[in-house]
Amino acid sequence: MSRRTAETKYPELKRRLDAYVRENSMRQSPKRDQVLQAACELGQPFAASQLIEAVEPLNITGATVYNILSLFVQARILHTVHRESTREHAQYEVIAGRSSFIQIKCSRCGRETTISSKPIANAIKMTKIFNFETQRYSLFLYGECKKCRSTKRL
Repeated sequence: MSRRTAETKYPELKRRLDAYVRENSMRQSPKRDQVLQAACELGQPFAASQLIEAVEPLNITGATVYNILSLFVQARILHTVHRESTREHAQYEVIAGRSSFIQIKCSRCGRETTISSKPIANAIKMTKIFNFETQRYSLFLYGECKKCRSTKRL
């Protein structure tokens, strides 16, 4: 997420956080706001270690960051992204304006792209999984991009 995007998404996410805090009778915390701002400014997705490093100058401990990350996931401000071939066990991504996405990744060059597909979204929406109502989804597709496929044939 670019700095400009972070500036436009932060107010929306801050309102969502404030509403969650009020609804759950929690106290306001300037540290949460600072961590939220830092999360918005980081590239997406990001690892907890990157966020800890980003807020280190603000004297916010790693334990506090992990607690805040957990709260942000519960408040649906962030979601956890589990990726193949990352050193970190989990990464986080800001949920800003969308709660479902499809990510494609080339297994050779590592290029990642987020796409939207109405047919896939409709198929997921229409699929009845026992007595489960899908609220959001993350779909990761791995394969080879056109460029890597063409160089492979040479």
